Amino acid sequence: MTKRVEFGIRLPVAGPLASVDAVRRISKRGEDLGYDCLWVHDFLPWTRLQDRTHVSCASLEVVEAMDAPPQFFESLTNLAFLAGITSQIRIGVAVLCLPFRNPIIAAKQVANIDVLSNGRLILGIGVGAPKTTHNVDFEVLGVSRKDKYPRTKDYFKAMRTIWTEAFPSYDGEFISFPETQINPKPVQKPHPPVWVGGGGPNSVDIAAELATGWLPPFISPDGYPARIQELKDRAAEYGRGDVDFDIGTEVYVSVAETSEKAQSQAAHTLSTLTEGFADHPDSEAIQAAGLIGTPQEISEKLRKYVDAGVMNYEMKFIYQSIDHYEEQLGLFAEGVIPNFR
Repeated sequence: MTKRVEFGIRLPVAGPLASVDAVRRISKRGEDLGYDCLWVHDFLPWTRLQDRTHVSCASLEVVEAMDAPPQFFESLTNLAFLAGITSQIRIGVAVLCLPFRNPIIAAKQVANIDVLSNGRLILGIGVGAPKTTHNVDFEVLGVSRKDKYPRTKDYFKAMRTIWTEAFPSYDGEFISFPETQINPKPVQKPHPPVWVGGGGPNSVDIAAELATGWLPPFISPDGYPARIQELKDRAAEYGRGDVDFDIGTEVYVSVAETSEKAQSQAAHTLSTLTEGFADHPDSEAIQAAGLIGTPQEISEKLRKYVDAGVMNYEMKFIYQSIDHYEEQLGLFAEGVIPNFR
């Protein structure tokens, strides 16, 4: 079966424009316009410096103009809220940072959200941002950075046991628990689809062994074929060569009636991303990966992504207000999405 191109949107859950009303407005607007998924992301501590260098909601202009304490709404409670205010659109986290969380509690929460949403959850998982991006989650929470990759694998395997076994027990390197009963189980079987974020070799390894989807940032269309093959080859080494991976991209979007306007409303935000993200992408990589332009220009760029095998888009629109966000959502839904349906 040919996979469908799917478009998801990052909700205003961080930064100065984050609010209950904003999340509700954009969620309902996204569902009404026919988008496929609503996405949140996951940090616990969130500092002013991160607010200015890891801009995943709104724009750098908004951050600089509003002298407000840095806001970040927690991911799993966000998803539970979304489950209640929407009815059809999928909901997802890109990505839940497993080293920070007790996996028994996290497994229970994830299963419950899948039940509350009637099986609409996509579970992205990851290891947490590196220290070079000004992330302080590990230090504040007292979690070791050096073992975050094996810890993530161990925690996920424990969670999977809870989701799939009537009387789960687990004995791992970082988490163990005796036989017990933990319900409800997820609606989706054997559990919600699991996508791994991050483009580095360790993240690809986790995806190859444990996941069915991959959602990296800052890879241009030309870069995807070789990277997808790398993922498939690694999966085959784990005996999972038959997995038909959902391939996605976490991508910045600025759409307007003219190319100049789209570039202008995105330029300041894109300029700060070289500091706030893993591997410190350079400005050329950021531009090469982004969807910046008119609906026609974005459609042409998207066709290159689709031809390279990328079918899922977790889109981070750059916007100056919630009204501006709704305006761009409408323009994209009218001028881009029909070209891929």
